[in-house]
Amino acid sequence: MNYTDISKQRKISSKDLKGKGKARLPILFGAILVVGTILYFSRDYIIRAFNPISIVGGSTKLNIRQTDGRTNILLLGSDKRNLGAESGRNTLTDTILVASIGNIDNDVVLISLPRDLWVSNYTLKNDYTYSSKINEVYTNAGIEELRNQMEVVLGIPMHYHVLVTFDLFENVMNILGGIDINVERSFTDNQYPIEGKEADTCGVPKEEIEKLEKEAEENEEKINYFSLFPCRYQTIEFKEGLQKMDGETALKYARSRHGNNREGTDFARSKRQQNLIMAIKNKALSLETLINPSKLKDLYDQYASNVETDIDISSVQSFFLLSQRLDFEKVISIVLDDRSDANEGGLLYNPTNATLYRNQYVLVPQTGDFSQIHAYVQKYLFGNR
Repeated sequence: MNYTDISKQRKISSKDLKGKGKARLPILFGAILVVGTILYFSRDYIIRAFNPISIVGGSTKLNIRQTDGRTNILLLGSDKRNLGAESGRNTLTDTILVASIGNIDNDVVLISLPRDLWVSNYTLKNDYTYSSKINEVYTNAGIEELRNQMEVVLGIPMHYHVLVTFDLFENVMNILGGIDINVERSFTDNQYPIEGKEADTCGVPKEEIEKLEKEAEENEEKINYFSLFPCRYQTIEFKEGLQKMDGETALKYARSRHGNNREGTDFARSKRQQNLIMAIKNKALSLETLINPSKLKDLYDQYASNVETDIDISSVQSFFLLSQRLDFEKVISIVLDDRSDANEGGLLYNPTNATLYRNQYVLVPQTGDFSQIHAYVQKYLFGNR
């Protein structure tokens, strides 16, 4: 697969990037945790388990897949705790992100995609073609088809994939003995979903639900599920100041979307996630963790049991070498959405007529195809920064 020719695209300057890497960084905790796990925890376990001289002191040549000097990793986050057969719901990949690592420039660019992005005419496991939101592709057609669709959307090859569950996040927090988080602003969220109650009708008769859904469809309106099914939600609250969080609390802190006191925005949520990831890094790299073989083994065991990936053991040394060159404090993040200006990733829109999309809320490219997204992504990957 070839990259789009961007020779005529405007180059990116440091002025262009100011505020985008950190201010708009919606770090999806599962994805970043995976990167850290691959490049750090597995490294330490492998070094400890095998001969460190053969790993650290071996060849400096990177033996990993790449195209035009970049290695692209598809990072997926999935909540399997309350999904699947038992709940009657499919397992969805609701965190979708690509980490593009420059093997020459030693940079990292994160590309976030919305789960509601509509993709068309892909091949199902039974060889039929289908169209759906992108977060359904993994369940419907498998990882290879999802990788194909990501290449269609972004215009870049997917060299590796990693899928993690929220279990990994919570368990790592608990193995570390909790983490210290400085909550910058107090907030309350009274619409935080309760695990296991996603399909609870809260006593509302089936006939009434069907009537409301039909009326909403006819009027092209959204149903206020919080008002209709209040038993699905709980109230969570965080006080300003430094506090210790276990895995469950940290997960709520990272996922909250409806907080008051200016904490209900994507920007605020992203900032919380940044603070959380930095706290994880500090605890993981602390002497308390590094001198504890039991913790290191438990961390690796979590990685092994909660991560699905095609990054094999032969690639670990190369990822270790590459990780030594990267500056994770200078990660650049770009987001594709329907709310920002076009030069900040707002290349999608929500069509008012949802008939073609089975009356679902979806996002589609403004230009009708993904060519504009291809050019936008590549100016970050290959532009002067």
